[in-house]
Amino acid sequence: MIENRYAPWRCIGMELSEIKKIQEIEDERVVYINSDLYPGGQFVPGKDARLSVFDRGFTVGDNTYEYARTYNHEPFQVKEHVDRMFKSLRVLRINPGLSGQDFERICSEVTKRNEPLLEYGEEYNIIIEVTRGEYGWHARRVPPLPGKGNPTIIVKNSINDMKRYARAYMLGRHLATTSSRHTTPDNWDPKIKTYSRLAFVLAQHKAKLMDPQAAAVFLDQSGNLTETVGDNIFLVEDGVLKTPGTHSILRGITRSNVIQIAKKLGIPVVECDLQEWNLHNCDEAFTSTTSLDVCPVSHFNGLLVGKELPGPITKRICKAYSDWVGEDITGLNFISAEEKAKLEEENTKLNEELTKLAHVPY
Repeated sequence: MIENRYAPWRCIGMELSEIKKIQEIEDERVVYINSDLYPGGQFVPGKDARLSVFDRGFTVGDNTYEYARTYNHEPFQVKEHVDRMFKSLRVLRINPGLSGQDFERICSEVTKRNEPLLEYGEEYNIIIEVTRGEYGWHARRVPPLPGKGNPTIIVKNSINDMKRYARAYMLGRHLATTSSRHTTPDNWDPKIKTYSRLAFVLAQHKAKLMDPQAAAVFLDQSGNLTETVGDNIFLVEDGVLKTPGTHSILRGITRSNVIQIAKKLGIPVVECDLQEWNLHNCDEAFTSTTSLDVCPVSHFNGLLVGKELPGPITKRICKAYSDWVGEDITGLNFISAEEKAKLEEENTKLNEELTKLAHVPY
């Protein structure tokens, strides 16, 4: 048996031959690439796609990217993600040479071509990447040759396995703060979605030293909660849904969806400064992100969080979100009755633990 710690929902218990089969499918998945190496743009199998060693997206992290996704195999809110990407492109002074409508069309085409490779319970993430291209510092000399110096544009899919959501929904996510602080607008604005994420990588390594299952949570320079390495944070106190303001976070599309859904449900929403204290003492908490939608938080810095998992407001928001997109975002509809019963048993034990106050002898 092979265990892959980086994708446990895909690989635990799989034979090596099964993992190789998955890799072969991923190699055949079509990507779109438009660059100096692919003038005019081409659709090619992922295993054949090439990126120049001079590309600034690689050499200095000079890029922006977006994650959209599908529901029922149909692209969802691609326009909103593309619009947000163009805001980052404006700040970065990168002209991709394509319109928003062009990006939407390409996303749809890539996803359509890759749809036959999906299995039951699988959806796609839709990933858009734009770099400045090959010319500039740590790359090819400037000015570029005639016809060269174009930005690099990549559109591709990755698997979004809905079955793994069920475990996350029933057992919750683990979060941990570290000594790392979030990037501030003094450096670059966190509202720019970029792959320049070494700080995120290092914070994640530190978080896993505290809790191997944890995602790192960033604090700002004043000790306020901002976001995780890939999610926005929400918590509930006395029936009020609270979330950090947008000064030092990415303005998540799913975050906006959650806020709008909560308001429609009559749940008060407040954007405010929140500290670790609030997360330790809240009634319930969850994260939001495009790939994982809404996911309850069960542990923070090694301690259980909230009074119930998932909490009542989390359940209401997940139900409304599922009704809106036409698919069960909890993943429970994609697993067997036996798998669900096992998760419910583990969930019951967690909820029993939530009633106890932790005590660690000095």
